[in-house]
Amino acid sequence: MTDDYSLLPLPGLREDNPRDFLAALGLLRLIDLQWPDFGAMLAWDVARGHPVLWTIQALPDDWSAQITSGLHELVRDSVKTPKGPLFHGSVIKTTPEQFRGAVEASLVVAEHPDGNPLAALAPLLYAAYAPQTADKGEMEFSWFSFGNGQSGKNLLLDAAQLTDGLEPDEIRLSILGEAKPKSAKALRWNPAEFRAAAYRSHDPGKGIKGDDTLDFPAFNVLAFFGLTFFPCVPTRRRGLTAGMHSLERGTFFQWPVWIQPLRPCVITSLLLLSPEGRHPARGAERWWQSRRFSSDKSLYFASAERIC
Repeated sequence: MTDDYSLLPLPGLREDNPRDFLAALGLLRLIDLQWPDFGAMLAWDVARGHPVLWTIQALPDDWSAQITSGLHELVRDSVKTPKGPLFHGSVIKTTPEQFRGAVEASLVVAEHPDGNPLAALAPLLYAAYAPQTADKGEMEFSWFSFGNGQSGKNLLLDAAQLTDGLEPDEIRLSILGEAKPKSAKALRWNPAEFRAAAYRSHDPGKGIKGDDTLDFPAFNVLAFFGLTFFPCVPTRRRGLTAGMHSLERGTFFQWPVWIQPLRPCVITSLLLLSPEGRHPARGAERWWQSRRFSSDKSLYFASAERIC
């Protein structure tokens, strides 16, 4: 089967990291939207623990620059326009009226025949932002949103600034493991972003120079777009988020890895499997989970544990 496809290993991403798993999905989504005729698929090299992107023809040499340019265009247009096309504001919480207006604006942009192919991201992301139900006049929000304005933690603003700051070849170098980590905004989806005060020699609140957590901003950008695979859904009691599960020990994000290359639509179905349906015959080689926990007035993901 590999003779008919071009394979791009992504050794910079790890299967046992929730942020990296989201990033792999985000890259697949971007490649599939930018080049829909390439039949992009995603699989996992379970021996090495990293994902592999499959396409029916090799990506252009400047594929990373093309995607970065398209994302810059979307983000900068969104910053100028209060109602989208990519963000409905700097924070997820908003009124149903404002949210509805942003969704309508995003559909106009996404359906333009000569527009940016990545514009189709916007409607997909709005499904991940909120389940279209209101609580006390505000939209419910994604369980991946670890900040909605308090203490300056704004998921949409942070994602916009990270995306706007991407260098043309940064995505490619990062996923290939050739980029150098640097200090940037954190979305708190990487377990390494949590460093308790007990593991430091000083008060973390004093902002000691040179004590920043170094990471790869491109991974957080890709992970943000990976949320398109985990929409919010309304229930009678509250809004829930696909992939998030409330268990006796707390709230966990659970995700699979698989060997056979899968298209985005098939992956979406796999991600929605109930725990009772998780066995190799259903397509997944193994499942991981990471606990969402609170510390220092912020939410984080714990190191992953394999569950089956």
